[in-house]
Amino acid sequence: MAKPIIVSINKKNSIFQLKKIERKKLYGFRKRLAIDENNDECKRASLTEDGEVLIKSGMTSQGWFIEEGKQIESNEIGAIDENNNELSLIPSTLGINQDLEGPMNPKDLLDLSVTASYSIIPDEISDDLKISLEKGEIWKFNFNFRSDYRMETSYILKNESGYFVIVGVPNQANFLSLNAPPPLEEEEEEEDLDFEMF
Repeated sequence: MAKPIIVSINKKNSIFQLKKIERKKLYGFRKRLAIDENNDECKRASLTEDGEVLIKSGMTSQGWFIEEGKQIESNEIGAIDENNNELSLIPSTLGINQDLEGPMNPKDLLDLSVTASYSIIPDEISDDLKISLEKGEIWKFNFNFRSDYRMETSYILKNESGYFVIVGVPNQANFLSLNAPPPLEEEEEEEDLDFEMF
């Protein structure tokens, strides 16, 4: 069983079990199967260019190599920012108490690039949080399902179907005002190409 989400409001903890919401669980899915003349499912494979080796699923993998041809293990690979500074790995927040911030403006949730959504089941919920969520208020907290180089933002909310957590990265959209001058058009270079030359 996965570790729970633990959040606190007014120094009172609430604990939720999470269940990922997936499109195919909500709406079902179709899968196209290739079958042979005996109605047995065909398995996908590739043939090498020389035609001598048949490569089936699971026979290849991805790897990272340095210039000398030595393979680098994935746990040795890190991340850097735009200034080439090494980024620290941020641990998972599951099982670790996170302070709630809010109540938040619903517009903040609309400015989120959503990466995941979860249905959450309360094991224990504080009266303060329960009352607030039942009034339609939205609360924000930090969330990382697993260790990563970026902390994601999440919002907890409730509707008639239950409790939910929406996870993502905030967007910063810059809009022009109504009286702003139009953007400068780039001058197109005139082409001296005459099709009659051909």
